[in-house]
Amino acid sequence: MKLRLIPTGIAIAAVGLWLPLRAAFAFDASYHREPKDLSPSLAAKLTQQVSDEAEPYLGQEDEKKSSGETYVDLQSKYEYLPNSGPDGQMIVSVKLGGAEYQPIKGDAGKGKATGRLKYLVFSYALDNRNGKWVETAKPKWETQDLGAAAAKKMTASAQRAEKRKAAILARQAALKAAAEKTQQSVNQPGDQ
Repeated sequence: MKLRLIPTGIAIAAVGLWLPLRAAFAFDASYHREPKDLSPSLAAKLTQQVSDEAEPYLGQEDEKKSSGETYVDLQSKYEYLPNSGPDGQMIVSVKLGGAEYQPIKGDAGKGKATGRLKYLVFSYALDNRNGKWVETAKPKWETQDLGAAAAKKMTASAQRAEKRKAAILARQAALKAAAEKTQQSVNQPGDQ
């Protein structure tokens, strides 16, 4: 087997070209660094503002459910996605999401899952002059379709959660009744 050697001049030229290219494509993390999270006070202000703005959407979804239309079971937990905008301005997308269900007539539960997750996305920017959040775009819906298999799992999960909730409520009612019965027997004078 022959060993081939690269001429020294070619190797030096390759390294000489590679080093400046490497520096040209380097990433300056200090300039592009994005905030990891919102401060508690900024998050509280934004949560209040989003809560106020989300209220009509929550009402619309409740109306859809009661009228038998497909609705989104919006969760009350917000997801914040902070970003840096021009001139270091903080821009935040706030997602409020949930699974989509088709109610079943005569059933008080959530109904049958469609296999889609829907997110209501709000966009805000922090006004650095007064520290207030300013809406940058109207809320919009985003959809993620997980398919029929996921719909079956989501429906089964919702049914289990509803049964568990009913069992917990029944147990709490039984414990309350037992406590009241015990309290009544303590308060009543015994036969002596």
